[in-house]
Amino acid sequence: MPAKVSREDFSCAAPTNASAYRQVNVPVLCVDAGAGPSVALMAGVHGDEWEGQAAVLDLWHRLPGMLQRGKVYLLPAANAEASMAATRLSPSDGGNLNRAFLGHPVRGYTEAVAAALEARVLSKVQVLVDVHSGGASLRYLPGSVVTRYQDAPWNPLLGELAAAFGLPHCFYFHSGETGSMPAAAHRHGVARLSAEIGGGGETTHALVQACRDGMLGCLAVLGMVDPPPRGRGAALEPAVYDLSQPCATLRTQDRGVFVPQVSLGGAVQAGDTLGALIRPTQPEHGAREIAAPQAGVVVCLRALADSQPGDCLAQVAPAASFASLAERFQ
Repeated sequence: MPAKVSREDFSCAAPTNASAYRQVNVPVLCVDAGAGPSVALMAGVHGDEWEGQAAVLDLWHRLPGMLQRGKVYLLPAANAEASMAATRLSPSDGGNLNRAFLGHPVRGYTEAVAAALEARVLSKVQVLVDVHSGGASLRYLPGSVVTRYQDAPWNPLLGELAAAFGLPHCFYFHSGETGSMPAAAHRHGVARLSAEIGGGGETTHALVQACRDGMLGCLAVLGMVDPPPRGRGAALEPAVYDLSQPCATLRTQDRGVFVPQVSLGGAVQAGDTLGALIRPTQPEHGAREIAAPQAGVVVCLRALADSQPGDCLAQVAPAASFASLAERFQ
C-alpha cells in the first residue's frame, strides 16, 4: 500500500515592531507507511544552512513513493523565520534555535519553536537526523556528526547511522549545554545524528545530493527504504575527528581580514601556517601569521574574510579510526 501523507505544520508567534501579531508557519510533512520506526529528518535549524534544507525538501517530494515501513517527519525549515531571512539566528528575537530547548516558561519565538519541536516531533520519534552546514560564516568538510550529551552511554545505533550516512568524515563533539538540541533529544530518549555539509552561504547539487543520500542511508539501515546507490568513493567506515578538544578550534583575538593559505581537507602539522590576518586600513601593521593549533586535517575554515575577536578561523583535528567513536563514550 502507498504511504499516507499528511501535513502537520505548526505556527509560532514572531512579533516585530512592524507587526504586533505576526506568526510564522513551520512546514512539517508526515509520511506514514505503517508499522516500523519513527524518524524525523530535520534541516534549517539555522536559516543560512542550505544543503540540508534543499535535501529535505527533495525528500518531501520523493519519500512518499520510497518509504516501505515506519513513519518519517520531514522538516525542511525548522526555523522558518531564519530561513526566510537567510540568517543563522531568528530575526525577531535573535535566538539560536539549536540552543533554545530550555523548557517553560517560553520566552519569544525561538523558544516557542523549540517547545513545539519537542512536543510535536521529538516526543513521537526514536531517531532524529538533524543536518547542518557551516552556514554563511564557515565551510566544513562534508561529514556526519555524533554529539555526546554530558555522560550519555554509547548507543551502537549512532555508529550504524554515522556509517550509513556514507560520508568519509565523522565529527565528534561532547556537549553539556542543557538547552541544546542534543540535550532535548537525550531527554526524549531519541538517537540523534547530525551532519556538517558545506557552508559559505552557498551550495551545490553534489552537496545536496550527498546530504539527501546520507539521510536515505540512515532510513535504509533502519529497514525503511532501499539503500541509495553509492559512488566509488563512498566510505564504509568514516574517519573520526574529535572537535571537542580546545586545541581543535582556532579563534582570532584580533580584528582583521583572514587570508587562508590552506584548503579544506589539507593535512597540517602543529605550527604550520594556516593563513594570515591582515589590516588593509592600517598598512603599518604587517600580516600576522595564523598557525595550526595541532597536527591533523583542516575540517573547517572561515568563509567570511572579515573577522572579529572570538571568531572561529579554522578547526584542525587528527583523523582517528571509526572504532574510536565508541571509545570516546567510555
